[in-house]
Amino acid sequence: MLNKKITIIAAAILVLIIASIGTASAFELFGMDLFGGPTTDFDTNFMSGTFTGDLTQNEVKDNGPTKGWAASYEDKENNITYNMSCVKDGDFITDVYQLQGLSQPEIRNYNGQPWKIFFSQAVPDNNITDDKNSSDDANSTNDTINVYICEADINGTAYTINVMSYDNKTECDGTLFCPLYKDHIEPLIKSIEFKDSKKAPEMYEILNMSKEEFEYNQEYLDKVFAGEIPLNG
Repeated sequence: MLNKKITIIAAAILVLIIASIGTASAFELFGMDLFGGPTTDFDTNFMSGTFTGDLTQNEVKDNGPTKGWAASYEDKENNITYNMSCVKDGDFITDVYQLQGLSQPEIRNYNGQPWKIFFSQAVPDNNITDDKNSSDDANSTNDTINVYICEADINGTAYTINVMSYDNKTECDGTLFCPLYKDHIEPLIKSIEFKDSKKAPEMYEILNMSKEEFEYNQEYLDKVFAGEIPLNG
């Protein structure tokens, strides 16, 4: 009799587990993570994935080389903007940023792909002319924009996600353990699927340089990072 009761209980638990999986799947189908709130899928020419939250796509007005190779999405509830791009030799820009003071990146591996994660902060230029308001704004932490630059380099092509968080609405301390990174950025990066980038634009085209001029500057940067040329030399 005892064995029969145990079997019945085990069967009931199995039914509950199956029912729970079915319910979770239904929520996912309707863009809802049962345990984490809404999610938003996206699909571009160069990558696809899933955002945490209910996001809308911003229009990118671009008829230049990056047309079709840049995208922007906005989380209005949390005041977070995600700008994405795919450019050959795109790491040239982050190299320049590092020479200008951007800190060394943290390296994280997701799904076998290394990502360079940079953190920085910016203050918007509101063109305020009133001295008192300018002073108040300069001292307001709410004006600070927290920026994470997430870059995956694949065969010389940089897949980049720039994340900008406004008004300190989502807690951020610049680490990879704060809510902004753990709750929003990391789940996004983990979901990323890369697409073929053979037709992605070249960085020298975007910078309006000749290929030779770009290669000269790239070589110069490489020598600076290698210590062969002094930073101020």
